[in-house]
Amino acid sequence: MEFFILLVLFIYGFYIVSSDTKRHFLLSFVLILYFVYWFLGPINTSIEKNYYYLGGYFEDYFDLCLIIYIISLFSLLFFYKLGSVNVYNKINSKNAQYELNNNHKYYLLFFFIAVSYIVSIKSEDNLEYNGGFLNYLLFLSDSLILAFVILLYESKLKKWHLILLSFTFLFYLFLGFRYRVILLILGIFYHYYVVLNLSLKSIIKWIVFFMIGIYTINFITTNRNAFRKFDFNEVTFESEIIGEMTPFQLLMHQTNNHKTDMMVLKYMHQPNVDFDYGESMFLNIFYRIIPASFFEYEKKPPIPQQDIINNSFGTIEAFYAGSAVTNTFSYYIAFGYFGVIFFMGLIGYLIGKMSMKMQLNVIRDRVKIIIMAMFLFQEITRGYLPQNITLLAFLLITFKLFYKRNANNSYQYTNPI
Repeated sequence: MEFFILLVLFIYGFYIVSSDTKRHFLLSFVLILYFVYWFLGPINTSIEKNYYYLGGYFEDYFDLCLIIYIISLFSLLFFYKLGSVNVYNKINSKNAQYELNNNHKYYLLFFFIAVSYIVSIKSEDNLEYNGGFLNYLLFLSDSLILAFVILLYESKLKKWHLILLSFTFLFYLFLGFRYRVILLILGIFYHYYVVLNLSLKSIIKWIVFFMIGIYTINFITTNRNAFRKFDFNEVTFESEIIGEMTPFQLLMHQTNNHKTDMMVLKYMHQPNVDFDYGESMFLNIFYRIIPASFFEYEKKPPIPQQDIINNSFGTIEAFYAGSAVTNTFSYYIAFGYFGVIFFMGLIGYLIGKMSMKMQLNVIRDRVKIIIMAMFLFQEITRGYLPQNITLLAFLLITFKLFYKRNANNSYQYTNPI
């Protein structure tokens, strides 16, 4: 029954999208992610009857987790409708006051050099680069993605940009940046999805493009350790090498967040476990900014959400696996059912408002939409708000750097769709 209700809600959500697929892009993007993580992943687990994950067993809480997914999706769709009730706004005259900054090429080169530096230090043996200043340098990898996306949207990509883009793709391959490759593909896809009219030929082309993208992600996943060690003798083009999984099974393996959700749900139903009341979501935003030297023993406070995830498994395997919950269960860890309803509703309302407010024939507005999509991808798949707020901050800084006010307003800031 739970799967049936979930399916009905997804069908209703895509019905909303069908009224204007381009305007409701953010909703369709979110629904696709949730469909993979909340429906395909769990139903694959149910079919295989494999309720074990990283040493934990979660079958007893499988159905209850699906009910929480149902509540989450209902809240998202209900408040999306509330946020999108207004008629489309007229084109905002403020958009005409902005143009691409002439210094954008210097910012692009800076981001590229920063990523190149990360690759160079990553190639050194036994070098720890997580945390501290280098951790923030990693976010410039996301800034570099947005920089290329803006140039594509503004039709300013030149040959030397494409050369840098090719090297960037290789860098992300070496660093094992799967999600950044996805964000790059997402930004490219959204541009052509909006500006091109769909035809049978274009649909076939995008299906091929999608399959190549899926294979690329699987390829990076399969060879992630080989790339990190720069051991190209271990590189393989066969995804079945991981536990003899087929490409589809390998793809489903990337949707194991629902299993972590279920383990967390089981753990938090123990009588001595309480919610963290927003400490992980909000206080840790400030903890990330404050240097460790300001804390006792120069060590930042532990993250309750991460402790809960690790304790829910109670195994060494899970401790080093880096498992993540979906965003719904980060809200559940914080405030229980109230957190799920409130924050999922807030996401629905905000993307509903944004979908109605943004003008698709205004390039700068389309960039805003893709920034939101990048943020939502990380929020949904990793479920740790402080890290995702940091990502959003870097994207917004890049957005601010690449555009400047146009004093004479002579810049024609529209692009026909």
